Amino acid sequence: MNKSIIALAIAAALPVAAQADATLSGSVSVEVIAGGATSTAAALAISSTEVLANGMTATATFDVLGADTANGSASLAGDFGTLTAGGIDDDGAYEAGDVAGRFSATTTGTVQGVHYAGSVADFSVAVQTSSASTQMSATYDLNGLSLGYATNTAGSVSVAGASYSFGDLSVTVGKASGDAQAVGSATYALTVDAIALSATASSDSSNSISATYTLDGITLVAEAARTVAGDNSNSLTATYTSGNLTLSADDSNTVSASLDLGNADLSVERDDGTTTMTYTVSF
Repeated sequence: MNKSIIALAIAAALPVAAQADATLSGSVSVEVIAGGATSTAAALAISSTEVLANGMTATATFDVLGADTANGSASLAGDFGTLTAGGIDDDGAYEAGDVAGRFSATTTGTVQGVHYAGSVADFSVAVQTSSASTQMSATYDLNGLSLGYATNTAGSVSVAGASYSFGDLSVTVGKASGDAQAVGSATYALTVDAIALSATASSDSSNSISATYTLDGITLVAEAARTVAGDNSNSLTATYTSGNLTLSADDSNTVSASLDLGNADLSVERDDGTTTMTYTVSF
């Protein structure tokens, strides 16, 4: 038999990956402030996903326009977990081990690095390295019980904790590097018809309570909180949704309206006497 025919037959029998298709996405936004300036913003990204012959999935995303042009990333996912290179969460691996919620950062950024996350049965690990830090974490979950530990070379910080949930009650105990002693908290959440209640009490004297009422498109949320420093805060928010229209107002005199037009969104907000209209088209 002709050798070229044999080679073609072997090649046809081997599993091959489907050709990856590139997806182009982005948005254009125009913001107009009443009696003031007009500003525009645009974002454009190219992404592609391909299922490889060995069952793994390769994904790549590249931001070519907008604020995140340096945050493109590529990942490979399979039975071993997920390996990501490029733009990663600067505290992703550290936060993964913070099961008691002792990590106090309110925002996270993106850095260039390598991140790995994987699990075997009830045990999970996450490791990442970048120019900012090297982080590692491990968690164990079983029947409502979660144990976690994480360490971060930036500032030589670490956190350890445990959480357990049963019914409407969940409790946590944890200690971060900056804590003088371990901090415990308990949260009780209950939903009765259209009302959802939640209350949290902590050993560090930070407490909160919230109530949410939802019925016929109307949602009312009332919250009261006390911080570790003893500061008190209260808030009340009302939202009404009908079809593609959403109206909202809160006790800080912020009123807004948004209209979902499919691939476009129109919103108007009045805050501290300033009215802003924003029109965004996404594709």
